[in-house]
Amino acid sequence: HPEEPYWRTSIGACAMNLAPDEMQIEIGETARGFLADRFPITRVRKLAEGGQAIDEEGWSACAEMGWLSMLVPEAEDGLGLGTAEAVMVFREIGRHLTPGPLRSTMLAALLAALVGERELARSLSWGAMKAGLLVGDLAIDAGAGDLVLVIGREECALYEIGSAENVRAMDPGVRLSRVTLGAKRAAIGRNDAFLATAQIIVSAELLGVLEAVRDMSAGYAQTREQFGKPIGSFQAVKHRCADMAVAAYAVQSQLFMAAVRLDADLDDALFHASSAHVLAINFTKRSTADNIQNHGGIGVTEEHDCHLYLKRALLL
Repeated sequence: HPEEPYWRTSIGACAMNLAPDEMQIEIGETARGFLADRFPITRVRKLAEGGQAIDEEGWSACAEMGWLSMLVPEAEDGLGLGTAEAVMVFREIGRHLTPGPLRSTMLAALLAALVGERELARSLSWGAMKAGLLVGDLAIDAGAGDLVLVIGREECALYEIGSAENVRAMDPGVRLSRVTLGAKRAAIGRNDAFLATAQIIVSAELLGVLEAVRDMSAGYAQTREQFGKPIGSFQAVKHRCADMAVAAYAVQSQLFMAAVRLDADLDDALFHASSAHVLAINFTKRSTADNIQNHGGIGVTEEHDCHLYLKRALLL
């Protein structure tokens, strides 16, 4: 209907609101305030310089916020929230370059709950155990004593780690290990909803990175002067900033659509999640590179934060 707000779309006999509701907005704002206080970029840098992905105190604090148990049903001692609520949290995790296996441990807890491994789900949900993510033979944020999640089209499984050899990561905010797999702790066959959830969570982190560099560039373009005027008045810089804003809007819109349709258990949720994933990857890679270009010479230095966002985008 032409008088309906732009975010409402008809699905059969019902209407679906793609804008976050008050509770979801509050969840996002709470996460942003918590991360700004607990993991400012100076703290993230300090942890990286010390060879740590995350300190145990910070990990416990994130677990106490309930972020690892968001998608686990209440009957399994989880919070029983939806994908849309998880998007609001992981968007902020991406924005703040938060270290640690948050995405993979939350997904591992959901997998354990789906297959009825209650004790395992509980241990993961409340941070007693950590799970990294396996890509090829490299585990992201996992080492000896942890679990590792393997996500495939036909099977998603959770394994113990047999052995682990540390590998230097391009992104200083993560740990990489070359691992061998041990015993399989939980597994589920092809499950489109789980695949969609994984894509949506990673896309949410990418959106947070994209929004962060958009704001960095826009702020710098307003204050940095050249030839007696702010560089944001120059067409090349202005257009790059505008492209970032449009990119963030496009990713946000598609991501919210995917999350809402997944929570509504609609058949095309995986298609929309995959679409959000592609948009998030392409636009965030471009925007993090443009952010460095907008900052000029200072943007390519180790001291500036631009490269940290580019590296996280490439990792994701």
